[in-house]
Amino acid sequence: MEADQSRLLFLLFLFTWRLSPEVAAEVQESSDGSASSQKTVSLTDVPATMEFIAAAEVAVIGFFQDLEIPAVSLIHSMVQNFHDVSFGISTDSEVLAHYNITGNTISLFRLVDNEKLDLESKDIERIDASKLSRFIEINSLHLVTEYNPVKAIGLFNSVIQIHLLLMMNKASPEYEESLHRYQKAAKLFQGKWCEGQWEGDLIFQTKGVSTAGFGNLPDSR
Repeated sequence: MEADQSRLLFLLFLFTWRLSPEVAAEVQESSDGSASSQKTVSLTDVPATMEFIAAAEVAVIGFFQDLEIPAVSLIHSMVQNFHDVSFGISTDSEVLAHYNITGNTISLFRLVDNEKLDLESKDIERIDASKLSRFIEINSLHLVTEYNPVKAIGLFNSVIQIHLLLMMNKASPEYEESLHRYQKAAKLFQGKWCEGQWEGDLIFQTKGVSTAGFGNLPDSR
């Protein structure tokens, strides 16, 4: 069983970039606009919760038995800080039972390795905004995610076996198109079996990965 599991490929694209001051301002303005439209979703039954999780690369859900505890307001406060993470809250007994929740719990679900990470009652009792924010920032790994020292902690504590590092210029006119193509490629290879071997500059860190489907990707080195 362990031998079979070791062959399963979880593919994560990492990227680094540098912004000019003008572009950084535009990105910040865009991010602020996107974040302002987000809200915490109330999850009232199991199908809705499953659909909510399946629709997001990263989802954070507060499973609460009591909505009066401080952690509830913390969940709401995180929404504006993480515009690429979906936030939900559920107090439904069937939902809590479905996810084996026995006490107040904050769970992070992520697509890239199908992982569920929990902050349980004993952790929630002493959590504050800074600690919850760091928990989310470390563990919110996307199929294509910016590489930095904080993300590295979550990455190397995950079961993701293959990491491709992309050097990208965010000020480039081709940036958005390239990013979407890498996201598409990462989804195609997420959870696939390893076959063949990558030929090229990244062979030392991608050995065992088939190159099928990557032939038309732009060179971002």
